[in-house]
Amino acid sequence: MFGVLPFGNKTVIETLAGAQLTAGLLNGLSPSCNPQIATGRFPQVSGLTIRYHCDGTTPVIDSLLKGSTPVGPADSIRIVTNDFMFTGGDGYTAFASGTDVVQRDVILDVVIEYITAHSPVAPKVQSRTVKG
Repeated sequence: MFGVLPFGNKTVIETLAGAQLTAGLLNGLSPSCNPQIATGRFPQVSGLTIRYHCDGTTPVIDSLLKGSTPVGPADSIRIVTNDFMFTGGDGYTAFASGTDVVQRDVILDVVIEYITAHSPVAPKVQSRTVKG
């Protein structure tokens, strides 16, 4: 597990406005539209479905859903991220302005505990981020 999660990042739980979440997601989606951006910042999401397209080298989010409910710019949404992204790492500066912030456990420990409790784990491809 350390080979996959070697950085010692901690989980951060925070509340964002839909507009802040959208700004962060657009940052993360930008490498898929602009080959000049060579980073590993593509968003890995759970509990959300993002449909987007590229307008030239700029990502445009067509829909952002939490479950089956659209997330609007003024909606509050509680997310879990890591402390690297929370502090603006990989350009996720929008995440630094969240509220009700709680920093928790080291992600490596959380994942090990989950796998131990739920082994064998059966991951599924869920098409949560869809480029159209």
